[in-house]
Amino acid sequence: MKKLTALLLAALMLAFCFAACGEKEDNTLVCGVTIFENMNEKDADGNWTGFESEFAMEVGKILGMDVEFQEIVWEQKYNELNSGAIDCIWNGFTANSSDNGVKRSDLVDFSYGYMLNQQCVVVKADKLAEYTSEAALAGKTACVEGGSAGEAYAVSVTDDDKVMKATAQISAFPEVKSGAVDFIVVDILLAQNLCGNGDYADLAIAEDIKLESEIYAIGFKKGSDLTAKVNDAMKQLEENGKLMELAEKYGFENVLKITENIEY
Repeated sequence: MKKLTALLLAALMLAFCFAACGEKEDNTLVCGVTIFENMNEKDADGNWTGFESEFAMEVGKILGMDVEFQEIVWEQKYNELNSGAIDCIWNGFTANSSDNGVKRSDLVDFSYGYMLNQQCVVVKADKLAEYTSEAALAGKTACVEGGSAGEAYAVSVTDDDKVMKATAQISAFPEVKSGAVDFIVVDILLAQNLCGNGDYADLAIAEDIKLESEIYAIGFKKGSDLTAKVNDAMKQLEENGKLMELAEKYGFENVLKITENIEY
């Protein structure tokens, strides 16, 4: 009996040890991101900067949490979230969209919306006259970020086998610049920063092709208590003017909008 009792106690202690080792001991908010100009990017010293990066840091201050940024492959965002590798998806995440026919709101819990956006079509500037309507995209080759709202649109207007997937939106721009594809579909906030400037001076937004409006929000694992906490922090940052200060710093003041009730 004593031997059996000792074995049971050892087993219980081992189970306790495994449980304790598996707990998240630190107080860190890990945000899943991709490189997104003026939103989430690294400066020359390797520090994270941009509107969403600073926004997350300010939320962290209110919650009393450290904030870390984890680069992810966008197409794996749900796996990263559900596995616990990240605590949230905070990277130009369109709430009122779907992936593979499933509403994103069925896959994650969304925070309040905080910014208006829409997808846009980008082409070589010298071919802009060819893209005056959505019909012009039929049969053309495209590049999009895998798992993005842009991918959903691209496959709806051209052949599936003509849509190339990039690991991040920023990676799609060289593909259209080089002529590897005819067009790309990306967030207009990103396209407005890049098209006509620097390395992408020869690219332009096809303004005649209008896509539906979108709302950026932060995605959390279903049932996470972080959603409500971050929402409260967002309202504080809106009320004290800090959120608008960050938006003005990065040129997003005209699209900043806290939306408590998102229509999915």
